[in-house]
Amino acid sequence: MKQYLTQLLVLSVVMMLAAFAMKWFHVPFFEPLPAALLPLTVLYFLIVDGVQYWLTMRSVDKHPKTFVQTFLAVSVGVLFLHLVVLVAGMFSNPSCGKRYAIAFMVLYVVYTVFIMASFVRFVKQAGKSE
Repeated sequence: MKQYLTQLLVLSVVMMLAAFAMKWFHVPFFEPLPAALLPLTVLYFLIVDGVQYWLTMRSVDKHPKTFVQTFLAVSVGVLFLHLVVLVAGMFSNPSCGKRYAIAFMVLYVVYTVFIMASFVRFVKQAGKSE
């Protein structure tokens, strides 16, 4: 768990620096977005992915069926939460809603690939130890 959290924090710092760099260097695509919107979105993904990993890993010691059910339930809940945050972010600033949606989807893909790779790595390690 500590290794995952460290990697998640490093990824989030890199994404936060990228968000600040885009504002600092006045990247035209992201220029209309409010300055705090992208860093807050990165912070949102940091918190949600940390909680998602923690909730899923709590069920590891139980029956494998419980792990799968927990993983699927948490994933569906997180998807709905992402949808709510995406829609709220788009409607909070309608003039740049499309740009925010694209930035959100890029962050979604990055963090989803990261958490899925972590779960696959964990399952492979658990399979080797048995």
